[in-house]
Amino acid sequence: MVSPLEVSIEFLKTFGFFDIVLPFILVFTLVFAILEKTRIFGEEDKKPKKNLNALVAFAVGLFVIAATNVVDILRNALPLITLVLIVILSFMLLVGSFHGDKEFSFADNKAWRRFLTIVVFISVLLIFGNFIKTKSGKTWLEAFLDFVQRDLGSGPVVSSIIFLGIIIFVIWFVGYGGGNGKRGD
Repeated sequence: MVSPLEVSIEFLKTFGFFDIVLPFILVFTLVFAILEKTRIFGEEDKKPKKNLNALVAFAVGLFVIAATNVVDILRNALPLITLVLIVILSFMLLVGSFHGDKEFSFADNKAWRRFLTIVVFISVLLIFGNFIKTKSGKTWLEAFLDFVQRDLGSGPVVSSIIFLGIIIFVIWFVGYGGGNGKRGD
Protein backbone atom coordinates (compact mmCIF):
# COMPACT_ATOMS: atom_id res chain seq x y z
CA MET A 1 0.00 0.00 0.00
CA VAL A 2 1.28 3.44 -0.92
CA SER A 3 1.43 5.93 1.92
CA PRO A 4 0.13 9.50 1.58
CA LEU A 5 3.66 10.81 2.03
CA GLU A 6 4.88 8.73 -0.93
CA VAL A 7 2.01 10.09 -3.02
CA SER A 8 2.93 13.66 -2.09
CA ILE A 9 6.61 13.07 -2.94
CA GLU A 10 5.57 11.65 -6.32
CA PHE A 11 3.36 14.69 -6.87
CA LEU A 12 6.29 16.99 -6.09
CA LYS A 13 8.48 15.05 -8.54
CA THR A 14 5.95 15.34 -11.35
CA PHE A 15 5.36 18.99 -10.49
CA GLY A 16 9.10 19.66 -10.97
CA PHE A 17 9.86 20.59 -7.39
CA PHE A 18 13.10 18.56 -7.34
CA ASP A 19 14.15 19.55 -10.85
CA ILE A 20 13.36 23.27 -10.78
CA VAL A 21 12.36 24.70 -7.41
CA LEU A 22 14.95 23.12 -5.10
CA PRO A 23 17.96 23.63 -7.44
CA PHE A 24 16.90 27.25 -7.96
CA ILE A 25 16.59 27.86 -4.22
CA LEU A 26 19.94 26.20 -3.56
CA VAL A 27 21.84 28.11 -6.24
CA PHE A 28 20.10 31.41 -5.42
CA THR A 29 20.93 31.04 -1.73
CA LEU A 30 24.57 30.09 -2.29
CA VAL A 31 25.23 32.85 -4.84
CA PHE A 32 23.41 35.44 -2.72
CA ALA A 33 25.36 34.44 0.39
CA ILE A 34 28.68 34.63 -1.48
CA LEU A 35 27.80 38.03 -2.94
CA GLU A 36 26.72 39.32 0.49
CA LYS A 37 29.91 38.05 2.11
CA THR A 38 32.34 39.28 -0.55
CA ARG A 39 30.53 42.59 -1.26
CA ILE A 40 31.70 42.50 -4.87
CA PHE A 41 29.13 45.07 -5.99
CA GLY A 42 30.04 47.55 -3.27
CA GLU A 43 28.27 48.87 -0.19
CA GLU A 44 25.64 51.39 0.80
CA ASP A 45 25.96 52.73 4.35
CA LYS A 46 28.50 49.99 5.16
CA LYS A 47 26.01 47.27 4.14
CA PRO A 48 26.10 45.14 1.01
CA LYS A 49 23.80 46.08 -1.86
CA LYS A 50 21.11 43.46 -1.23
CA ASN A 51 18.96 44.39 -4.22
CA LEU A 52 21.81 44.04 -6.70
CA ASN A 53 23.06 40.85 -5.03
CA ALA A 54 19.57 39.35 -5.10
CA LEU A 55 19.08 40.23 -8.77
CA VAL A 56 22.37 38.63 -9.79
CA ALA A 57 21.69 35.55 -7.65
CA PHE A 58 18.21 35.29 -9.21
CA ALA A 59 19.66 35.43 -12.73
CA VAL A 60 22.34 32.84 -11.94
CA GLY A 61 19.69 30.56 -10.39
CA LEU A 62 17.56 30.81 -13.53
CA PHE A 63 20.54 30.07 -15.77
CA VAL A 64 21.36 26.98 -13.72
CA ILE A 65 17.85 25.53 -13.88
CA ALA A 66 17.75 26.27 -17.61
CA ALA A 67 20.82 24.05 -18.01
CA THR A 68 19.26 20.67 -17.32
CA ASN A 69 22.61 18.87 -17.30
CA VAL A 70 23.74 21.03 -14.36
CA VAL A 71 20.52 20.24 -12.50
CA ASP A 72 21.07 16.52 -13.17
CA ILE A 73 24.59 16.77 -11.74
CA LEU A 74 23.30 18.57 -8.64
CA ARG A 75 20.44 16.12 -8.17
CA ASN A 76 22.79 13.13 -8.38
CA ALA A 77 25.76 14.53 -6.45
CA LEU A 78 24.12 16.25 -3.49
CA PRO A 79 22.76 13.07 -1.84
CA LEU A 80 26.25 11.57 -1.95
CA ILE A 81 27.78 14.75 -0.53
CA THR A 82 25.21 14.57 2.26
CA LEU A 83 26.26 10.97 2.85
CA VAL A 84 29.90 12.09 3.16
CA LEU A 85 28.78 14.74 5.66
CA ILE A 86 26.93 12.12 7.72
CA VAL A 87 29.97 9.82 7.69
CA ILE A 88 32.23 12.66 8.85
CA LEU A 89 29.79 13.69 11.60
CA SER A 90 29.61 10.06 12.76
CA PHE A 91 33.40 9.90 12.77
CA MET A 92 33.55 13.12 14.81
CA LEU A 93 31.03 11.70 17.30
CA LEU A 94 33.14 8.57 17.70
CA VAL A 95 36.35 10.54 18.19
CA GLY A 96 34.60 12.78 20.72
CA SER A 97 33.22 9.81 22.63
CA PHE A 98 36.71 8.33 23.07
CA HIS A 99 38.07 11.63 24.31
CA GLY A 100 36.57 11.26 27.78
CA ASP A 101 35.43 14.15 29.97
CA LYS A 102 37.63 16.71 28.23
CA GLU A 103 36.17 18.80 25.46
CA PHE A 104 37.60 17.94 22.06
CA SER A 105 37.45 20.51 19.31
CA PHE A 106 38.47 19.82 15.73
CA ALA A 107 38.90 23.57 15.28
CA ASP A 108 41.71 23.62 17.86
CA ASN A 109 43.46 20.56 16.45
CA LYS A 110 45.17 21.59 13.21
CA ALA A 111 46.13 18.05 12.19
CA TRP A 112 42.54 16.77 12.42
CA ARG A 113 41.22 19.87 10.69
CA ARG A 114 43.66 19.46 7.80
CA PHE A 115 42.92 15.76 7.53
CA LEU A 116 39.15 16.29 7.44
CA THR A 117 39.50 19.17 4.98
CA ILE A 118 41.54 17.00 2.61
CA VAL A 119 39.09 14.09 2.94
CA VAL A 120 36.09 16.34 2.25
CA PHE A 121 37.80 18.07 -0.68
CA ILE A 122 38.81 14.79 -2.33
CA SER A 123 35.37 13.29 -1.66
CA VAL A 124 33.56 16.22 -3.27
CA LEU A 125 35.93 16.15 -6.25
CA LEU A 126 35.35 12.43 -6.75
CA ILE A 127 31.58 12.75 -6.38
CA PHE A 128 31.23 15.58 -8.88
CA GLY A 129 33.86 13.98 -11.14
CA ASN A 130 31.69 10.88 -11.27
CA PHE A 131 28.69 12.82 -12.64
CA ILE A 132 30.18 15.48 -14.95
CA LYS A 133 30.45 14.09 -18.48
CA THR A 134 33.06 14.88 -21.10
CA LYS A 135 32.32 15.25 -24.81
CA SER A 136 33.22 11.60 -25.36
CA GLY A 137 30.46 10.51 -22.97
CA LYS A 138 32.76 9.42 -20.17
CA THR A 139 32.64 11.03 -16.77
CA TRP A 140 35.59 13.12 -15.61
CA LEU A 141 36.47 10.41 -13.11
CA GLU A 142 36.48 7.72 -15.81
CA ALA A 143 38.59 9.93 -18.10
CA PHE A 144 41.05 10.63 -15.28
CA LEU A 145 41.35 6.94 -14.38
CA ASP A 146 41.89 6.08 -18.06
CA PHE A 147 44.62 8.74 -18.21
CA VAL A 148 46.29 7.35 -15.10
CA GLN A 149 46.16 3.76 -16.37
CA ARG A 150 47.19 4.55 -19.94
CA ASP A 151 49.58 7.51 -19.74
CA LEU A 152 51.01 7.60 -16.23
CA GLY A 153 52.29 4.06 -16.54
CA SER A 154 55.03 5.29 -18.86
CA GLY A 155 58.47 5.89 -17.40
CA PRO A 156 59.12 9.58 -18.15
CA VAL A 157 55.85 10.76 -16.62
CA VAL A 158 56.28 8.75 -13.41
CA SER A 159 59.94 9.78 -13.01
CA SER A 160 59.04 13.44 -13.61
CA ILE A 161 56.34 13.28 -10.92
CA ILE A 162 58.73 11.62 -8.47
CA PHE A 163 61.43 14.21 -9.22
CA LEU A 164 58.96 17.06 -8.74
CA GLY A 165 57.84 15.52 -5.43
CA ILE A 166 61.44 15.33 -4.22
CA ILE A 167 62.02 18.99 -5.13
CA ILE A 168 58.85 20.07 -3.29
CA PHE A 169 59.86 18.02 -0.23
CA VAL A 170 63.36 19.55 -0.18
CA ILE A 171 61.95 23.07 -0.46
CA TRP A 172 59.48 22.33 2.34
CA PHE A 173 62.18 20.74 4.53
CA VAL A 174 64.60 23.63 4.09
CA GLY A 175 61.93 26.28 4.62
CA TYR A 176 59.81 24.79 7.42
CA GLY A 177 61.03 21.44 8.67
CA GLY A 178 64.66 22.20 9.31
CA GLY A 179 64.87 21.58 13.06
CA ASN A 180 65.59 24.59 15.28
CA GLY A 181 62.80 26.81 13.95
CA LYS A 182 65.14 29.63 12.86
CA ARG A 183 64.89 30.64 9.24
CA GLY A 184 67.45 32.49 7.26
CA ASP A 185 70.34 31.99 9.73
